[in-house]
Amino acid sequence: MSKFKLIMKVVLIIFGLAILIFGIPIIINECYKVNCGYVVVWDAGTMLGYYGTILGTVATIVALVITILFTKKQIQRESFLRNENEKWTKIESVFLEIIEGINPLMMLQDIMDNGFTNPSKAINILQKYQMKCKSACDVLNSHLNVVDYPKVKQLIEGINSTAEELIGISNEEEDLYSKLQLLQHKKHALEMLEIEKKQPGAFSKEDISFNQEILEKIKNINYENISQKIIRCNDKIVKIYQVKYIALLQSKGATFEVIHEEIKARAEAILSIRKNRNEKS
Repeated sequence: MSKFKLIMKVVLIIFGLAILIFGIPIIINECYKVNCGYVVVWDAGTMLGYYGTILGTVATIVALVITILFTKKQIQRESFLRNENEKWTKIESVFLEIIEGINPLMMLQDIMDNGFTNPSKAINILQKYQMKCKSACDVLNSHLNVVDYPKVKQLIEGINSTAEELIGISNEEEDLYSKLQLLQHKKHALEMLEIEKKQPGAFSKEDISFNQEILEKIKNINYENISQKIIRCNDKIVKIYQVKYIALLQSKGATFEVIHEEIKARAEAILSIRKNRNEKS
């Protein structure tokens, strides 16, 4: 509604009230002053009293209707606030769980505790972590609709971008721990092949082939080289945590702060008739 139309509406309402409150009593008074034409059994005072009663009754009814409408809008507002806050509080907890799930430092700590002594366990931890990253935002599909998705789109894109980068580094680190695992079998493979030389037929062809393959794969790698590469991967993960992961936490907080402010604004708009009409138009 334009400012001019609003002013005209206010002026007309004031003019109408002035006619009802002051105009009609003056008209009644003037009619009885003339004292001609139709003869009535009541006087001007009685007529004005009757009109005053009618006007008071109308005012009471209007006040009652306004009170009922306002109470209805308050109930709508409280219901809207309760439903929206419950929904977005649950969605926020899902986001927090997702972000905590891809926390790279938790994964890194588990690996550093036993990765060099038990590469198989490190590989298992890395694979589970990659699965978490790949399916991080899948659970949100059951909580978001086409209206709500744009509100958190940027946050979801940030999570996916960070997860993809962490998946790439964890894949690289998984490959390094696989090589480290092979290095741990080197001594056993050499011993088995040495025994086979001294006692031909002591082991099956499959066992011999398997150990020869291990020695072939690790002939150009060494423990120190792999160790340095793993350390570099770990440094990359720590950097991503410091730069991107912390930024994700901040983005989550800022996103839901905006959402909750919007909910408050929409709740207050429910109490405004003029705003509601504007939204419908």
